[in-house]
Amino acid sequence: MIQRQWALGDELAGFQLVEITQLDEYKGTGYLFRHIETNMEVFQLINSDRERFFSYVFRTLPNNDCGIAHILEHSVLAGSQRYPVRDPFMTLLKGSTNTFMNAMTYPDKTLYPGASPLQKDFENLFHVYTDAVFAPLLREETFWQEGVRLVCEEERCHFEGVVYNEMLGDSADHDSIVGKGSIRSLFPDTPYSFESGGDPEQIVRLDYQQFRSFYSQFYHPSNCKLFLYGDLEVGEYLSYLDEEYLKTRGSLKVNSLCPVAEPWKKERSVTLTSPMEEGQTKESASVVLSWATTDVSDPLQVITLSTLVDLLLGNQAAPLYKALLDSGLGIDISPESGMSADFRQMPFLVGFKGIKPELAEDAKACILQALETIVKEGLEPEMVASSLKRIRFKQLEIPGGVPNGLRALNRSLRGWLYDLSPCATIESGKPLEALEDALHKDSRYFENWIKRHLLDNPHRCLVTVKPDGEHQKRQTDAIARYATQVTASLDKKGVKLLQDQNQRFLQFEMEGDTPEALATIPRLHLEDLPSTIRPNTHQTMQCAGQPLYIRPQFCNQIVYADFAFNVEDLSERELILLPLYTRLLQTTGLGDLTYAQVATRLKHLTGDFNVYTEMGSSCNERDVLMLMCRVKTLREDFEPAMQFVQELLTGANMGDLKQLKLVLNNYKTDFADSVTYSAHSFASLCAASVFSPIQWEGEQLSGLHQWFFLESIEEKDLPSIAQELEQLQRKLSNRRRLLLHLSCDEALVQEFVPVYEAFTKAFSDQGVVQPVPRSYKEVSKGTIHEVQLYRLPATVSYAAWAMRTEKRGTVLQAAQILLANILTGNDLWEVIRGQGGAYGVAANADVMEEICVFSTYRDPRIAGTYRDFIKILNKYAQIDIDPGHIENALIATIGSELKPLSPSQDSILAFRRLFYHISDEFRAMRRQHLLQLDSKQLNEGAKALLRSAKEEDSYVVLSGAQLLEAEKEKHPILDRPSIRLPL
Repeated sequence: MIQRQWALGDELAGFQLVEITQLDEYKGTGYLFRHIETNMEVFQLINSDRERFFSYVFRTLPNNDCGIAHILEHSVLAGSQRYPVRDPFMTLLKGSTNTFMNAMTYPDKTLYPGASPLQKDFENLFHVYTDAVFAPLLREETFWQEGVRLVCEEERCHFEGVVYNEMLGDSADHDSIVGKGSIRSLFPDTPYSFESGGDPEQIVRLDYQQFRSFYSQFYHPSNCKLFLYGDLEVGEYLSYLDEEYLKTRGSLKVNSLCPVAEPWKKERSVTLTSPMEEGQTKESASVVLSWATTDVSDPLQVITLSTLVDLLLGNQAAPLYKALLDSGLGIDISPESGMSADFRQMPFLVGFKGIKPELAEDAKACILQALETIVKEGLEPEMVASSLKRIRFKQLEIPGGVPNGLRALNRSLRGWLYDLSPCATIESGKPLEALEDALHKDSRYFENWIKRHLLDNPHRCLVTVKPDGEHQKRQTDAIARYATQVTASLDKKGVKLLQDQNQRFLQFEMEGDTPEALATIPRLHLEDLPSTIRPNTHQTMQCAGQPLYIRPQFCNQIVYADFAFNVEDLSERELILLPLYTRLLQTTGLGDLTYAQVATRLKHLTGDFNVYTEMGSSCNERDVLMLMCRVKTLREDFEPAMQFVQELLTGANMGDLKQLKLVLNNYKTDFADSVTYSAHSFASLCAASVFSPIQWEGEQLSGLHQWFFLESIEEKDLPSIAQELEQLQRKLSNRRRLLLHLSCDEALVQEFVPVYEAFTKAFSDQGVVQPVPRSYKEVSKGTIHEVQLYRLPATVSYAAWAMRTEKRGTVLQAAQILLANILTGNDLWEVIRGQGGAYGVAANADVMEEICVFSTYRDPRIAGTYRDFIKILNKYAQIDIDPGHIENALIATIGSELKPLSPSQDSILAFRRLFYHISDEFRAMRRQHLLQLDSKQLNEGAKALLRSAKEEDSYVVLSGAQLLEAEKEKHPILDRPSIRLPL
């Protein structure tokens, strides 16, 4: 078959081809089509990547803080003309092999992306998303569910809604207030001054007509861009778009281009507040200096600023980071420090966390003085060279984590969103070459950039965010007053209308979707999936007496060395110190080398060096407890990199008290920074900890109890802890502990094995590691029904309910695994999210740990959700489960293994399967068990979980004090003391 030769100006299905660009970096070609009637643009980046990707893009500029764009993002995917189910998104998710599926609201745009490695699945996603964005139903009931609604119960009226609750959680997060406040204050004359996600006090003022009007204004094809990526045909889907959605829509002039902010002649300052929990001090404020810098559509400027962020703030030894720490003004730098490419003018932020608010001017002076010193003395050439080499490494490495198409989309939008070609900003290699050229022409390129765009730039704002005990009360009172005001303004007819609306909503929620509506959603069937598992094959050999597993694969000249130290002989004290040890190991000096020199050397020799604890249950019934190390290097750097890493592992300066103090503060700050967004994960880990020694130890090492342990360390304790860490380092430096894994290009294996052997031999032989029994009974409370409550500044809750599953490898456990998937996509989602208003809810049964956990995220309820968990589980112990639900859950569970893996991901997954003894036979058996399940076996799985919960369960809640107090009257398990988190 003759391939069509495309030329500029060619027309196809109402579109004209306006640009063809060879994109060697993506091993493909870009084709930009423009619809003649509507001016909608479609960009296709065509290559051989089997993970196809698409995304619809709309410029959505807010003009207030009501969060319309955010609520629309949720509501567009809640039923459309061709697919009139209440939640096509979740319906698709239940029976899809997608590798990415989401919708995202940004300050000036909304994205609807999806990806899948299966063509049929990709087409299903594409068709449903297309109808969603161009023909959504936007029912008023959907607005009430996803956005906000006024609910009156007896004498009390209050607001509910998924986005409303989500933003209540977000608005209670100190760092979120810092980051958003710093950027919004920079652009007061642009739409960036508004909260696109929504301010709860303003969300409640939004009405349905405003909501519909915003859609009509911004969701026209004339304001739409479509990005397609992967193994596609040129012009694919254009006929479908034109015929079904575009040719009758006409053209619309949409004013959606975000303007550039007016330059300031003088710097400004602003003070904001954040929630303060009981016992928290006002000294835990943040002070951040933010700048409006250069245009995001200039790729050279983007890579310049991102490289500068790495050079100035990349680690504790980076000059700006170090200057802030050395000043002693705050505990650490603000986690919001850095840059963003999500705005037309890139903001740069840097500042302190854990600082007295009255020191704001001192903080600003410290930042500016540090920058002046850097400009005067210059950046160290070795640091610059190492940062550039790390960028080169990232470009060479085959990426993983998110679809390649999403990375390409994000780069393209830096220009495409502002009316340039998507190819103007899509590449990363050419900007790096331009940066290297600029540095060659001007060795002080970075220093001059800092002077021009930071020091001499008056468009900057000093933002102080201080904790205030009245912050949440003011928000809650303002919302309550508005609810009272709205209710008081209603006459009898208005009250009746409100009652009717609430009744309509409850009926909408209770009725569910008709079988006819559900049948409209395209879905996969089991026969669409590959029938075999991907084998976990290795070459095995001895390396200096230790096992080495080799997994050859195409790695593009990059080497992945993963190795683990057996630490099952450590005492409980040594174990709880292990996370602090791994932190210090990666942020301290070595011999006469300072930490700054070590960091520069590591960046020069490796693409990444990471050390962390790994623990869990194994298929051979023996717990795994290891210290894991990951090293990524270029081929030519493997030998010196491994030599340097070995020296660091055996000789890092564990006795540096100054560095230890900095690391400790940084570690505690990380917990405080992550707790709001990961509170459900902390709750789940804590709830699971009562069921086995390894789970309890996992909680001690990475959960709330590690945080409490870190907070208990005082400065006077540091010398003795340093001694303990030095002893721990000597104890760990034993080659007999090592388990080794190597993944690289097959032709390079023989070259690298001797290097690995020399690395292993460099460790001393201290004899075989003998496991030390650690008494679980001594550290566990031993209670049958464990309930723990923790307080954090929030108006919503995060909860986890845990119980045991059946034994791994049994059919009944397979039923519980599948049941958790079914519950998540059906009743939990519909009842706890849809009716209860939680932003997220899930059930997850862990095969290896034999634990099932139900969890919620940003939930306005506690007691009601707990009862719903039990009620839903009881329901599934009795009902005849729809075979379609079972098949969808099987597709989602089995299809998760189809996700394309990068060499890095493949390497670590293959290694983990080895030391957890997860054989291909076990994986095949588990798949067979899943495939033979029916409704009765799922019923038995639910009954077994209920029996388990009656015998031994665990319930953990993280929530605000006010909500805990209100909810304890609704369930006796909540009537107990709570523990304040150390924020």
